[in-house]
Amino acid sequence: MSLTKSKKTKLVIGILIFAIINLLIIGITLIVRTIHFQQSYQDASVFLLKTVYLDNFLRQNPLLLATLTLVGYLALSRGLRDAILGAIKTAIGVFLLTIGAGSLIELAKPVFQAISGIKSGGIVPLDPYFGWTSASNFLQKSFGAGNNFLTLASFVFLVGFVINLIMVAAKKYTNVNSIMITAHVMLQQASVLTALFYVILFWQTPLVNGEIALSAQIGLVAISGLFLGLYWSVGSTATLKITNEISQNGNFSVGHQQMLSLLLAYKLGRFFGQKNNKVENRKLPAYLKIFEDNIFTQSLIIFILFTILFIIIITYYGPSQSLDANFAGFNANSEVAHIKAIAQAWNKTFLGANFVFVILGGALKIVAALLAIITGVRMFVTELQQSFHGISEKIIPGAVVAVDIAAVYGFSINAVTYGFVSGALGQFLAVLLSIGLAAIPGNNYSLVAVPLFITLFFNSGAQGLYANATGGQKAAIFVPMLIGFFEIIVISFALKLVENIHGVGIPLHQSPVATGFLGMGDWNLFFGLVLIISQFHPSAAWVAITFAILALIILAQIIDSTTQNKPTWLQKVLKIKVKII
Repeated sequence: MSLTKSKKTKLVIGILIFAIINLLIIGITLIVRTIHFQQSYQDASVFLLKTVYLDNFLRQNPLLLATLTLVGYLALSRGLRDAILGAIKTAIGVFLLTIGAGSLIELAKPVFQAISGIKSGGIVPLDPYFGWTSASNFLQKSFGAGNNFLTLASFVFLVGFVINLIMVAAKKYTNVNSIMITAHVMLQQASVLTALFYVILFWQTPLVNGEIALSAQIGLVAISGLFLGLYWSVGSTATLKITNEISQNGNFSVGHQQMLSLLLAYKLGRFFGQKNNKVENRKLPAYLKIFEDNIFTQSLIIFILFTILFIIIITYYGPSQSLDANFAGFNANSEVAHIKAIAQAWNKTFLGANFVFVILGGALKIVAALLAIITGVRMFVTELQQSFHGISEKIIPGAVVAVDIAAVYGFSINAVTYGFVSGALGQFLAVLLSIGLAAIPGNNYSLVAVPLFITLFFNSGAQGLYANATGGQKAAIFVPMLIGFFEIIVISFALKLVENIHGVGIPLHQSPVATGFLGMGDWNLFFGLVLIISQFHPSAAWVAITFAILALIILAQIIDSTTQNKPTWLQKVLKIKVKII
């Protein structure tokens, strides 16, 4: 889409206005600080960068993301009105996300802290929104008052997206042809990866005046952005051929949390059954259809999870310390600090009600918080996605877009449900084993990772769908169960080993997974192995991350990207047959 002369003029005018505004800000700030406050030019420049640009803009996530939408819409010639509306919706969506995340942390954090007080192993829920919230909380509150580094995740998001574009632009050499546009997934991964990479790479790096050193910030953004950009590029391209098979040549790929594990499920499927014996040919039992309702299943799983947690808490600390004398909620005057924190957060859900109803109310409020997060995410992601998709189309026309995993569910919802149920069984069998391991005296190397609805439905369900494509019904049952079991075991060790990391770079000893982790296929299984190796020492982390980056580059040379006009060098060496266009 070429720009008309009038649109080009408007674009140039917009750029000039932006430049003039910034020149005025720079000039006025430097004049006022040097003349009125009698600062040196160097001190005035530091004030300009740190206070004016960092504190008032670049560290304010709603403003930063809103500006990205504004610039994107203007670059696409959507008009000033659409650009301003898109920017406002983006900012409001981020604030709505923050409100939901605040409620989620308020309710979940004291419960998991109380559990951690019982046993050093602890419990971590596996859910992308819990994980996003936990990582964001770490970046915001781990370095003392006024030191908020959440916007580092936004810069990682941007660097990753640019790397993705570069990889696709150079597809002749990279064999990559898929661009991630699922912004909510990208932002989740950017936040979690930024927090975890900081912990494993920079925990021995001293802070400077209570802040992360500038060199560490630059290094963190660079390595995290590179890793994510390669993961988005290669992972989404790896799903292109197999998604075309499922979607009858829909010509889109998957951009989500389990791209590599979808490829694994697809490859494993043929070992468990016959391709022609697919789930679509069988009728789904009526009693399973209720689990297709997102809100019902989330509410049920979260209520059951927190009921079990509260039974453990009440049993350990005792009813007199845990519960109000009249059983009207939890004991606000308890001698146990964790119980007082629980009472403060949970009692107000159903004020004055029996503690059983308080637990029910709290569970429903957690679901409401998740829905607020999802609503906010959808609100700003819709704007960001249009902006980024339009920009990528202008830069690299004809590239394939990677969309949400839900886009393929309609092609075989029965296979999704089979995968969801069997995956849940496999994962909870692993949870039981994790509980047994955590009960071993002196165990300080594993915790209990508990999968929630989104993890089960959009992870195991998706694996069932792709396994069904090559192995039919049996594969849709056994592959998600098998992968799910090993996911939980690996991540239960990985997260605890990360929690054990303490150093001068983490002054408040806070964990980025204290109240949750992404919890899906790639991040449990493959990234979990990276974390296990990385926890020994920053040097080991650099080696593990470098190896993972090289593995992604090599994988790109193996997969069939569906757009090749000749085999890659590695396909020739390994004698892999690919479709040539």
